[in-house]
Amino acid sequence: MKKAIRILAIIYISYLLLVLLVITPALNLLPAWLIKKHLGREFHSEMIWFNPFTVSLEVRKTELPELDGTPFLSLDRATVDLSMSSLWSGALVFDELRVDELYAHVEEKSDGNFNFSDMLPPPEPAAPVEEAGEIVAVTIDHLALNSREIVYTRPVGGKPTSTSLSGIAIVIDGLSTVLEEGRPYTLDASGERGGLLHWEGTVSIPRSLSEGSLTLTRIQLSPLWRFIEPWVELELTDGTFSLAGQYKIDWSSGFDYWINQGEASLEGIAIRPKTPAELPDTDLALGSLKLAGIELDGPAQRVAVDSLAIREIAVRGWSEGEDVSLARLFEMNFPAAAEQLAEEEAETATKDWNASLGSLKLTDSSVHWRSEFTDPAELEITPLELSANALKWPLEGDTALTATLTVNGQTSASVEGDLDLAQGVGKLTYQLQALPLPWFNPNLPAALKARITEGQLQVAGEITLDQFMPGTIAMDGAINGFAGKITDAEQSITSWETVRWEKLLIDMDKHRVGLAKLSIDNYNGRIHIHKDGSINAQKVWQQEVGEQAEEVKDSLAEGAPWVVDAPLIRISDSEIDFMDESLPIPFRTVISDIDGNIVDISTTPGTKTKVDIKGSVDGYAPVALVGSAEPLRSPPAIDLDLSFAGVDMALLSPYSGTYAGYAIERGVLNLDLNYAMEDNRLKGRNKIVIEQMKLGEKIKSEKAVDVPLELALALLTDSNGVIDMDIPVSGNVEDPEFNVGSVVMGALVNMITKIVTSPFTLLASLVDSEQDLQRINFKSGSAELGTASREKLDKLVTALNQRPELNLVITGRLQLKADRERLQKNLLQEELLAAGLPQDELSSKGPEWEKLIVERYQEMVPGATGLTVNDQYLKLAQNIPLPDTALLELATARAVAVKTYLVTDAGLSPERAAIAKPKLDAKVNLYSGAELEIDT
Repeated sequence: MKKAIRILAIIYISYLLLVLLVITPALNLLPAWLIKKHLGREFHSEMIWFNPFTVSLEVRKTELPELDGTPFLSLDRATVDLSMSSLWSGALVFDELRVDELYAHVEEKSDGNFNFSDMLPPPEPAAPVEEAGEIVAVTIDHLALNSREIVYTRPVGGKPTSTSLSGIAIVIDGLSTVLEEGRPYTLDASGERGGLLHWEGTVSIPRSLSEGSLTLTRIQLSPLWRFIEPWVELELTDGTFSLAGQYKIDWSSGFDYWINQGEASLEGIAIRPKTPAELPDTDLALGSLKLAGIELDGPAQRVAVDSLAIREIAVRGWSEGEDVSLARLFEMNFPAAAEQLAEEEAETATKDWNASLGSLKLTDSSVHWRSEFTDPAELEITPLELSANALKWPLEGDTALTATLTVNGQTSASVEGDLDLAQGVGKLTYQLQALPLPWFNPNLPAALKARITEGQLQVAGEITLDQFMPGTIAMDGAINGFAGKITDAEQSITSWETVRWEKLLIDMDKHRVGLAKLSIDNYNGRIHIHKDGSINAQKVWQQEVGEQAEEVKDSLAEGAPWVVDAPLIRISDSEIDFMDESLPIPFRTVISDIDGNIVDISTTPGTKTKVDIKGSVDGYAPVALVGSAEPLRSPPAIDLDLSFAGVDMALLSPYSGTYAGYAIERGVLNLDLNYAMEDNRLKGRNKIVIEQMKLGEKIKSEKAVDVPLELALALLTDSNGVIDMDIPVSGNVEDPEFNVGSVVMGALVNMITKIVTSPFTLLASLVDSEQDLQRINFKSGSAELGTASREKLDKLVTALNQRPELNLVITGRLQLKADRERLQKNLLQEELLAAGLPQDELSSKGPEWEKLIVERYQEMVPGATGLTVNDQYLKLAQNIPLPDTALLELATARAVAVKTYLVTDAGLSPERAAIAKPKLDAKVNLYSGAELEIDT
């Protein structure tokens, strides 16, 4: 027994001496030598101590620097305490494994290696895959690791960038590869700029199972931003990330994981440009983003989130042309390989996964935006709120959506409804209140030179979607208090109090538009013809939008024709202000008190639109437009009557002066127009009645028609001072040269020209006669009126009584040869009677007459033979001298005879007939009689 004790004592003492004299020096000397030899690095430790009594190894104050001497790895103390039970348990059992105040700096180099890659053995050829054997039996009663700091560095944009974790504390009790029961563990750490990590749970290595909870509290995100800083334009100045949840991991066959009761949040996010001077007025702030109720099933590839709540998003930005500040802020220029890897990882991560989100809410948010598309340029959208329910990925089923916003504190908008995000099918209700239309002035064509000065839009309705395209659009709405003005003009070009539409329904699939009612109240339109003849901004507007309008027209023409139904358009208390500055004298009038209805505008064949609109010119002269039309038919058809009653013609002097050359001193116009169009053939009837018209001063105008207007008016004005004209027009509206105004003016000019060139035709028509009342016939050499001539003069006076403004000029006319011969015969007869020839012989041309003729002829032509007595008679008459005065006296006598009859017998006022001095011009003396001319 003593011997055994002695042997044990010797062994024990030898063991102690071995530890003290051999192992301990070797542990303190050999590591530094071996590391220097094989790794080329320095190794420093205060002491490495093996405790022979507890069979534990302790390392204190140890450092392993980089090759250049910079810190790489250090620790304050490390302990490995092997349990004596390892001798009989058949397994490695450690009472404790412990590391305190660990510091590690892991650096990734630009070539992909690490700052410890030189310490790794070279890779060996891949060995054949062997079946996994039994796991080594190891039990650690207490495992603890405490770090001072773990630093990670990698090159970012050509320069090293680092982040770190500090205060890491890992504690695991009873960790075993043998015991199946899960063993508890904890892990705590602090982020670089605050924030906490707490991880606790149980782990069972034999079962390949771990479960527990993980909590990240207010982890600062700005250190992570440093790793992408060279490739982005933004700077993350503030923001934290938090995460909490229960997890379960099973790596017994593959790698399966589950998360439940999870929560995640971002708070206090602040993003701005890295160089604010280059990208001013642009930033993004997020109050909070919280995911709650996260359930994740890795094997099933399913994730479900109860809610996503986003609060206090504040966005500031602007757009200038194609430059959008937010797009520039979030520009990313990652290396191509990194982008490709990210895309592949994203595709792999989402492949075959299902996700659902119970509810999404965005509250208390705002957008401050500046652009050239609105006036004011800056719009403040606040509050901005959004919610959605039942979101799924892959997209399926209906999602309930709501959104509301307010712009600049005065305009509100909302959308609500259900939408199938996979099919783009749904129904949404919408509402827009008090949208100021002047905001959109910058979008008007520049050449229009006009702007909206007032007006608010409000709409409410419902829209159905199919593949995210509108199917049907239902809308009630109004534009209130609208006014538009030409630049530099003092007055609005157009304005109205209210334009309201009710039950507007557009069916895009069926190509149908329905409008129950359109009400236009207190509309004020201004038609302004400028000095150059242009009408307001018509030409420039057509120039700017003509091509776009044609494109829209072509687009609408595709597919089935559109069906349009508008049962009622109601116009009330409206007016049109017309001004024409293209005239020498500016003209202006107002058609006011416009009230009426347009009923049944429709594309349905056979449906006639009924028009009944009334108003007044300058508040006193009634205007009415009544009739029917088919404006949407192809080609369109109309049958409309437009009437003006009691228009003061003195107001029309600018037009009469321009186109007729006279101002109008007074007169009252009544105008009845009827226009009908069928198959592009227009037929019009212009009934013009003018009362008490009197021309004013003559006005010089290059546009004035060359007609004797005073004469025309006198011819047209009846005894009551009334001008009554009926002017028909017709034409083909397809003819590019056809213009209604030109046709009417041409017809009027033609009628006046015809009247003034054939005034007696007009006078004859007044007494239903086709006779030529201008010419009164007399017998040759006579100034005595015959019965037929008297009857003709009676009709003429009757006609003149209907045209009291007309006067006559009477000119005696001659048939020079016949009248001269007759007068010479009369002189010869007087000589024969003076020579003693009885009257009865003269009248009967008896023997004594013949004897006397023969004697006188022989005296004139002695010895002449071969002529009959009658020929001798003519020769004698022709030989009698007749002065021209005799002919002129005959012409005058005829004119006197006509006037005498007109005045004494027919009752014409003497001052209305004047006798003109006759002439012997053969060009005008073509018949025996009197010629009448009209004078005013």
